[in-house]
Amino acid sequence: MLRTVYLTPPSISDAHIEKKVVCIRSHRERIFCVSSELKNDKLLCHLYGHGGAGWTFLFGSVQKAVQELEHHLTQNPSYKNKPICVVGAGCFGLLSAVTLARLGYEVRIVAKELDNLPSDRAAGFFFPRPRKCSNPEERAIFESVGMASYSAYLEIATGMHPFIKNASKLMPAYYNHEIDPGFGLYREQGLIPSPEKVTIDFGNDKKYDVMEYQTVFINPSEVMSELRRNIQELGISIEIDDVQNLDELPESIVFNCAGKSAPIFNNDTRMVPVQGHLITLKNQPPMDQLQYMINVRVAQLDPNNWSRDTLLYYAPKNSGILGITFIRGQADETANADQFDKLLERARRFFGNK
Repeated sequence: MLRTVYLTPPSISDAHIEKKVVCIRSHRERIFCVSSELKNDKLLCHLYGHGGAGWTFLFGSVQKAVQELEHHLTQNPSYKNKPICVVGAGCFGLLSAVTLARLGYEVRIVAKELDNLPSDRAAGFFFPRPRKCSNPEERAIFESVGMASYSAYLEIATGMHPFIKNASKLMPAYYNHEIDPGFGLYREQGLIPSPEKVTIDFGNDKKYDVMEYQTVFINPSEVMSELRRNIQELGISIEIDDVQNLDELPESIVFNCAGKSAPIFNNDTRMVPVQGHLITLKNQPPMDQLQYMINVRVAQLDPNNWSRDTLLYYAPKNSGILGITFIRGQADETANADQFDKLLERARRFFGNK
């Protein structure tokens, strides 16, 4: 007999909906871009295209980009001790700037926008599964970068990280049996315990047999707040500007973390906009009763009245957040408004919440 876990469901009636949020993610097919090149007398470090898994691969990708920079500097010593411009103020831009400044580099940030970015809106799942179309070399990058990121989140969760505090925590995450979140290597390395088959019971006749993992919840709001605090404490300047050409920047070294704008700087044709829908919650039960994550497939009727499985997740970000959609090729934030109704329908069906 499976162990039963009793959970308090989030409240998702109309009175408990805070905001409906559309995000356009900067997604790159097969794998994100972490690369560097010498072009027009500039050393360019490209760091973008993580859309949908940016928080999962954040720390490892920035670490890899900085390592590539330092390798280039050994090969091209004329660039040593040159100031660096970071383009973009999302999580990748901010963490790159903080990391570089802490290593002793002179750095500034130029960004089109500073607030209410896709980095701020994300839910905070750690989901390191490689993309199905990735080749073996790309899968190895997913693994190495993901492991480095997870180690950083464990440091944050245990109070051991050198400059980010109280922005991730360990908690149970419940997945359908058929969903593979990509934790195999993490279990082999002893970073994540082996999952357990359990029954979750919401106390309202809604029960499900699922896999229980103990993993990290990342609070994007808190990490962004911590990164912005570090930017201020380190005295890193930020300039608001819509950069159209990296050649117009005076710095010889540029970190391209510009998100949606990033591919225009190196003619990357593998970038695809991806539209996502999220719903933030309010007026919830005490949040200490809602410290868990849900990632499941829920049956839902499509426009032809055919039943199909649709993703649903819940995470305890702030007062709770529901998601998710992943609509490739859609860059219009005003399109597909009906997805919010569909998201609420499957959430209420799953949680038994009216």
